[in-house]
Amino acid sequence: MSYCSMQELIGVNRRRFIRTAGATGVGASIAGCLGGENGSDGSDGSDGSDGETTLQITLLSQMTEQAINGFEPALKEAGLSEDITFEINTATPGQLEQQYRQWLNAGRGDPDILLMDVGWSIPFIRRGQLLNLNDHFSGDEIDTLESEFKGPSVDSSRGRDGDLFGVPFIMDVRGVMYRKDHAEAAGYDPEAESWGSEPMSWGEFSQIVSDVKQQQDLEYGMTMPFELSQTITCCAFNGMMSQWGGTYFGGRDNLFGPIGDRPVTVDEEPVLNALRMLRTFMHGHDDEHSLDESEFAGDIVPSEALGWRYTTDMESFIAGDAFAYTVGQLGLLQQIAGSVDGDVNDVIGMIPYPYGIEPSESEYAGLGGSVSPLAGYNLSVNPNSDKIDAALDVLRVVLTDEFHRSYFEVSGSLPPKPSVFESEALTEHEMFGQYLDTFRIAAENPVPRPVTPIYFQQADIIAQEVHNVVSQGKPPEEGMVDLKEQLEQIEENNA
Repeated sequence: MSYCSMQELIGVNRRRFIRTAGATGVGASIAGCLGGENGSDGSDGSDGSDGETTLQITLLSQMTEQAINGFEPALKEAGLSEDITFEINTATPGQLEQQYRQWLNAGRGDPDILLMDVGWSIPFIRRGQLLNLNDHFSGDEIDTLESEFKGPSVDSSRGRDGDLFGVPFIMDVRGVMYRKDHAEAAGYDPEAESWGSEPMSWGEFSQIVSDVKQQQDLEYGMTMPFELSQTITCCAFNGMMSQWGGTYFGGRDNLFGPIGDRPVTVDEEPVLNALRMLRTFMHGHDDEHSLDESEFAGDIVPSEALGWRYTTDMESFIAGDAFAYTVGQLGLLQQIAGSVDGDVNDVIGMIPYPYGIEPSESEYAGLGGSVSPLAGYNLSVNPNSDKIDAALDVLRVVLTDEFHRSYFEVSGSLPPKPSVFESEALTEHEMFGQYLDTFRIAAENPVPRPVTPIYFQQADIIAQEVHNVVSQGKPPEEGMVDLKEQLEQIEENNA
């Protein structure tokens, strides 16, 4: 399939960012299909201005306009040359990964900078399709990456020999959003009870959700995305399983391999308890595999969530039809602010993910407790680009505190540099600041997905069997034994 055909198929939006004399001007226009292998029209990437270089990058279509429009200005405020401008496309995460595989396999030189998901960078590294930063960055720059950025984000762009192929851009950890107004109307005092800074158990929080739903006569108690997709594997189930102390491959040390030489542990009791909890939440205590009614409330998540993926689940919360939403991100506040009466900070609260068991009860280090799944994006350089020097200049700016503070101001995207969390730009931010205690907890111990070259093959099978169990197609024990056998076979075949 040609690039133009692909572009027509997925409906990519193109945004061309133009800088006007004496001010920061951000504009957008729709452009046509890309042409040559390197420049967008076979040219050298210049727009005609003396010394100006235009770099191509694709950002996510679900990012807010503020986040997309604020990308270039944040770089310029942090010191990027005025001679570097951007041509920005947008795509969904799934489209992005497919495009990259097609383009890099064909040796395309654009996009020049690649937005790489922390969940699928490693296969591209193994295929030699990302620029090795150790060959281009100074020792001090590599030291900054290794010492000042969040370890799991850095490791997601690390090759087998330890070299690095990306700079963390966005660390996507999450919490649970809830309607503070509904909680207070139901007699709760979230601030006095420290909801935002002291994790609750899932049992306790489920009872609150059930109580508020009934008192406020809400359509849904809590919404979540649980469509049959890799979202289950990477995030929705990975998080809940980890909060119970469960793991796919015997703990954090085995997430990235070695393939064929790591235990498959999906049939262990913590994993089964996470599945039982989800069945309780969706199907109530009539489900024969539900958890104890005296501890866990039932019927608080609509079974329709089995077909939702960041659409109805989010929209129903934004519309006020649900009390809680399990994929709470700061950027959503910008969307919610326009749909609620009054100050969004008075309406929306956020809590760290509840826990299934305490960390001290877990067999595996770093699991149990309030664990967030790790998502997010790093920036890498296309080794086929003819503008590598300019692209590296961009990544050098992304190493700075100044960039991450500036970009947080417009996007709410969490900086993957722990020290930046403490800056006044974050803690005193008018919209986002009051939620940072919750996100500091989420950022302490995020759990990555088990990314290896066979991750996508395994992710599809994990999603299918977990979905089978939660939709009541199989009992938890049977579903996880079936999953274990399939994962072990894949491991053996690819050892």
